[in-house]
Formats: sequence, structure tokens, C-alpha cells
Amino acid sequence: MRFLITAQDTAGSITLNRESVPAALKKAGELISDGCWDVAIATPDGTIYRPGQFDELKERVGA
Repeated sequence: MRFLITAQDTAGSITLNRESVPAALKKAGELISDGCWDVAIATPDGTIYRPGQFDELKERVGA
């Protein structure tokens, strides 16, 4: 499976991909810690999760 992490920083848009929910959540957390905004994770089915929904994503996949 492929999870896309998107964000914005002072240089522009960032799009990264990870193969698992734990890896995607880790990277999203790092981006937030680095000062990025509009951080989101897109699941393979196209559902978008924002930081306030990351716990819901964890529960959905049992991560």
C-alpha cells in the first residue's frame, strides 16, 4: 500500500510516500515538528486525514 503525505513549507509543496501507516504518521509528525503546515495523509482509497484525525487513521488500520 502507498500512503501519500503532503505538506507546505516556506519553499513550497512537499509530497512524500510511505508504505505503511506507522511510517506515514512518523513522517507527518516530523514535518509538523519542522514547522510545515497543511500536513495531510492520503490513504490508498483516497481518504484524507489531517493532524486532528491521525488517531482515527491509527484506529482504522490497527496501527
